[in-house]
Amino acid sequence: MRYLILLLAFVIFGAALRLWQLDRLPPGFHFDEAFEGLEAWRILTEPSYRPIFLTGNFGVPPFNAYANALTFGVWQALSLPVGPTAMRTTAAFFGVLGLVALWGLAHELRSATGRWRSPLSPLFPVWAVAILATMRWHIHFSRMGIEPIIVPLIWTAATGLFLHGWRTKRYSAFAGSGLVLASGMYAYQGAWVIPFLLAATAAIWFLWDSPWLHENDGHWRRLRHQLLGMGLAALVATVLVAPLGWFFAQNMELVFLRPAQLSIVGETASPADSNLADSIWATVTMYGPFGSPGDRDPRRNLPGAPALSLWYAIPFYLGIALTLLRMAQPVSLLLLVGLVGLLSPGVVSEYAPHFHRILGA
Repeated sequence: MRYLILLLAFVIFGAALRLWQLDRLPPGFHFDEAFEGLEAWRILTEPSYRPIFLTGNFGVPPFNAYANALTFGVWQALSLPVGPTAMRTTAAFFGVLGLVALWGLAHELRSATGRWRSPLSPLFPVWAVAILATMRWHIHFSRMGIEPIIVPLIWTAATGLFLHGWRTKRYSAFAGSGLVLASGMYAYQGAWVIPFLLAATAAIWFLWDSPWLHENDGHWRRLRHQLLGMGLAALVATVLVAPLGWFFAQNMELVFLRPAQLSIVGETASPADSNLADSIWATVTMYGPFGSPGDRDPRRNLPGAPALSLWYAIPFYLGIALTLLRMAQPVSLLLLVGLVGLLSPGVVSEYAPHFHRILGA
């Protein structure tokens, strides 16, 4: 009971930090927010307008616009004014859902059993929620009406459901993982890396639970539920992403339009950064906690402020060190794959560190 009370307290506190004076902070209204707000209003008011992909603003996945259309409808029903505050309430909702999803993933990591039993404290899931609930980086994007806040939610939920399915052999969890994975493809280009991360996670869990390590031919039979679950997750995701794939097959220029504009590698390199090495270094050092290594755009950060303050940076670096020391455990490999993979969209694009492209990390 005390555990649940503590968890609920952190979730409520995190919600309060994301909702407090949402009509005033942050000030202003960015053109990305305005574009998606107009699209959401059009979705709400034009029954024939149901886009698979938003072709304006250089191409934007539609998930956030549909979510805002739903929020607009609710606010209209409550006789509340539709506008920036409604959109930012949607973002705050995704931010709070991200706290719950993180608890689920942390619980599964701690519950990992077999040859790789995870030496994590029983309070590990709650402290993970506490850290994210009070993290300035996550709070900031929970108060903006754009889609990057959905990325950490997608990764934690898809991975947590997959691990839950693997542990319990529940096909519903695998199907849920596929559903969340597909949602990410409609959410934000920065989330398009997540299917590869989940595939890597599946490979890690399979290899560490494989008959070759256990030297037991009967282990294949015990793995059949997990193998079928992996196939189910892939099938659900593929079916749900098929409409987007069909749209892109007919509009190939939109697949690469935004990546080509932002890329610093290959023939489409942006002039905004000098080379990949500089981008990697900027991303590695952005966590701070000293100096001004952070994103300098005031829309995304206190200009130059590191991603983590001293009190967050210390446990972060200790966690990195412990993870590297325990790389023989799949839990550690999963965390490293997630960190590196979710940072990669920002590493290969301009203006590193660009905080909203790498929010998932």
